[in-house]
Amino acid sequence: MSVGRGRIAILGVGWSALNTGSALLISVIVFIITSRLMGPQEFGVVALAISIITVVGCATPGGFGEAIIQRVEIADEHLDTVFWLCVGSGLIFFVPIVLLADTVAEIAGEPILTLLLPFFGVKMILDLVAVVPQALIVRAMKFKHIAARTAIGNSISGLICILMALNGYGVWALAMAPMITSVVSLAILVWAARWIPGFRVRVSAVRDLLRFGLFASANNALYFLNIDRLVLGFLAGPAVLGLYFLGKRLFDLLNGVTSGVIQPVSTVFFASIQKEPDTHIRALRNALRATVIISFPVFGGLLSVADSAVPLVLGDHWIPAVPAVQAFAVIGLFAALVATSHALATGLGRADLPFIVDLLRNLMAVVAILLFLNQGFPAVMAALVAAHAVMLPGTFLIARKLAGVTLRQYLEPLFMPMLATLAMCAVLQVLPGFLPEAGPAMILAAQIVVGATVYLGIILSLSGREIAELKQTFSKGAAGE
Repeated sequence: MSVGRGRIAILGVGWSALNTGSALLISVIVFIITSRLMGPQEFGVVALAISIITVVGCATPGGFGEAIIQRVEIADEHLDTVFWLCVGSGLIFFVPIVLLADTVAEIAGEPILTLLLPFFGVKMILDLVAVVPQALIVRAMKFKHIAARTAIGNSISGLICILMALNGYGVWALAMAPMITSVVSLAILVWAARWIPGFRVRVSAVRDLLRFGLFASANNALYFLNIDRLVLGFLAGPAVLGLYFLGKRLFDLLNGVTSGVIQPVSTVFFASIQKEPDTHIRALRNALRATVIISFPVFGGLLSVADSAVPLVLGDHWIPAVPAVQAFAVIGLFAALVATSHALATGLGRADLPFIVDLLRNLMAVVAILLFLNQGFPAVMAALVAAHAVMLPGTFLIARKLAGVTLRQYLEPLFMPMLATLAMCAVLQVLPGFLPEAGPAMILAAQIVVGATVYLGIILSLSGREIAELKQTFSKGAAGE
């Protein structure tokens, strides 16, 4: 790997961190305010509407944008073809969304879906228009534009959402936020990409991108499909779905600022070294080490404080959601391994491998929900954790097949972060006993400060050499094993 690529990668991590960090800060503020003003029913209805639109969107070729990123050589006909495929499919699928909205609302027993479904259908079209501009920006590793898009879009949508919620708009306050984000994001991406679509649509361009694009689209479908939400929404009702949504939303926020910081940069980085197989193992281990170092303490900490933090921060009406928050905290620990393997496979052009693993994981999640739904919400969440855990070996098998890494090489970067996280969690559990006179807010603040101090102290003392090597590798671009 060249020095230039290494420095671009480290800059990409920085911009990606700014991107997800700004998004997290804004989203957390909006999430806390709206959660205190509204309950599981409102969140559940919006989550159900988005999930239904996502099912329709899964039939669109949005994953072809990743094919543009991964392909070594790209031509104008590739860009134009993907653009019109995306836009055309979005317009075609918008029609049944409008026509069937009343029927779906009647089946779900939620009349508001009659309006929400077409509303989110427009958002689906806007997101498809943005596929090619975003792919061009990511391909060029111009992550500062992605950061600007996220920060500006989330700021504007968050402000509008809060104002609408405070003025009693309820469900529509929650629905407006993602719509505004899509509008602002599209405007920034089009401006930053400096690209105007033409009409050079070619069948040969489809053939060039077909295999990777189909599997990438399928991967996106599995990620965004949220079939678990659909099953819970229709079988258990919006209120239960709202509890589940809270845990999933916290997971998405924290995963975005941990694994989400590293994964997009890692994907492009792996794509840039796909013809240098001797560099794959070290690049994989570095990406894995960087991801788990920031992911493990965040989700381990959430698992330790969830039962006290949820009612304190969001209100007592969210106490039934604690099992979901704890379950997704455990799943967040798994997500670091999944993200790294997926970045490796996508970057090396093997989107089919993560698709197979994710398909099995989603099927097992649905089976878990169906089997344990009658045993209560906590049992459902425990079953979902088990379903994710069973599929963990698949992440190693992907890394083994593509990079040739051994099990010991794969597990070694996990050991010290795991040890430091366990020590941190132990401290978090016993700390309240040393503060008998403190209130819940003071205890939570102390847990955050002391937990972070303990983790950083252990990880820096036990993994200082590895962290220094990681920094040197990225700064100098030394990817060779």
